[in-house]
This record gives sequence, structure tokens and C-alpha cells, in this order.
Amino acid sequence: MASSSGSPTHAGQTATLWFGARAEDSKLSSFGIKLSGGGAHQSKTMMFAELEALMGAGVSTPEEFRSAAIEENAIGKATSNTRRLTYRHMASLYGLGDQPPLTKTLMKIWKSDIQGRRLQALLVALARDPLLRETAPVVIAGSVGQTLQWPLFGEAFVAAFPERFSEKMLRSLAQNCASSWTQSGHLKGSVKKLRQRVMPTPPTVALAALIATASGFGGPSILSSGWMKVLDLAPEQALDALRRAEAIGLARVRSAGDVTEISVRQPMAAALGVPELEHV
Repeated sequence: MASSSGSPTHAGQTATLWFGARAEDSKLSSFGIKLSGGGAHQSKTMMFAELEALMGAGVSTPEEFRSAAIEENAIGKATSNTRRLTYRHMASLYGLGDQPPLTKTLMKIWKSDIQGRRLQALLVALARDPLLRETAPVVIAGSVGQTLQWPLFGEAFVAAFPERFSEKMLRSLAQNCASSWTQSGHLKGSVKKLRQRVMPTPPTVALAALIATASGFGGPSILSSGWMKVLDLAPEQALDALRRAEAIGLARVRSAGDVTEISVRQPMAAALGVPELEHV
């Protein structure tokens, strides 16, 4: 992956899973994707319950989100300090403050697709927390019914960032990520966590294709990107799912012989009533 100046950007050991050949740092950033650094999972999980409560508070602007979380306690925390800290992590993970195109798209889809919310939140969390992305191969490779405990996620961090984390931090980070994969539906169980298959809705698959497009993938490569793999979709399954998304106006799929053309930018923007994402 290259920056706008042509220099490579470090994005951990799984960069090729998430970023295609046409990825540009400036466009990724303006869309809402974070390329490096820490994230909420160093101290929190994806906080799905809090996100769902806040998104259901009938607010939309950055100021309203903050007020609902801290002043009105929509996220259900006991003290003002806890509310402030939790909201700060939520705002960072989901872009609730600056609200880039990725966040605005999530907010639009959220209203009409209750079933897809967990996986949609996961996709945005993956886009905005590079550390969570490093654990995805563990989940993708896991077979249904396989036990996936936190040490496997810890090993992924050690491989990607040797000597970066203390043992205590490594355990906390790995456990937080394991909890997020449980919240998304990929894992089940409180102590012994077992892999299970997720079933994405058509809007969720359209969102994954949009993120993949913004991440430098095009055509068939969208279908084999990490954004589809975390939805437990093989390329042919992803294509079928995008055809269902096409039926509700969120994607466009055209096939001619061996050529497959996939477009999600304009149809999704029009259907959701959000501006055309010119930089995608």
C-alpha cells in the first residue's frame, strides 16, 4: 500500500488482507479508515451494547452524540467520568466526532437493518482499529465449533508487533478483541469461546464492498478481500449476496464472460441519501 507520495505505509502483518493495489493513504484516511496506531481495544471492546443504545437515542450530530452519552447517560454508565471515558473510546472507534463518510454510511444503514447491526459495527471497528484487524486471520481461519481462546489473539499480536506490548497489556488487548468477536457473533461462550458462522444481511455485504472499494480493491478482488472474508463469505457467496443487495438498490453487479464489474459507490449513496463519495 502506498501513500499519496508513493511511500509505503506500515499497517501490520495483515495489510494485503485489507488493502488493495490501488489503495492511497489520503483517500483511506478521508473515507474514515485508520492505518496505524492503537485503538479502543487497548482498553475497551467494540462496545456494541453502548453503540446500539446511543444510536437509538435519536441523535445525529457530533454534539448530540456527546450530550446523549455524557449528559443524558444514554450509554448507561454509573459515573460521569466513566461516561466520558467510554464515549471518548466510542467516538474514536466509530468516528462519531468527525463523522467521515464511513460513519455516515453506518448511521444510514443502521436505521433500517436491525439484523445486520452487529456485523456492520464490526466492519467499522475493523476499519478504524488496526489492532483489531490483526486478530481477524485467527477468526477467519477458525472452523465452526473450534475453540478460539484469547492466547491465539495474543500470539497474533506478538507476531505482528514483537516486544511492543507487556504481558499484562497483551492479555488485556487479546481478551478485549476476543470479546468483540463474541459481540459480532463470530464466537459464542463466556469462558470457552467457540467459532460459529455469521450470516450477513445484504446491506452489510454492500457496506463491506464499499469499504473494500475505498481500500483499493476493484472488481473480483472485492469479493476475496478481508472485508468479505470476515463475513464468512467465499467469493462466489459474496457475489450472490451483492446481487441481493443490488435488488434493494445498494450495489450494481455486471458480469460478461470472465469479467465481473461491481459498483457500490453511487447506488449506495443514492439509496441512503448521502453525498457521492468522489474520492472512493
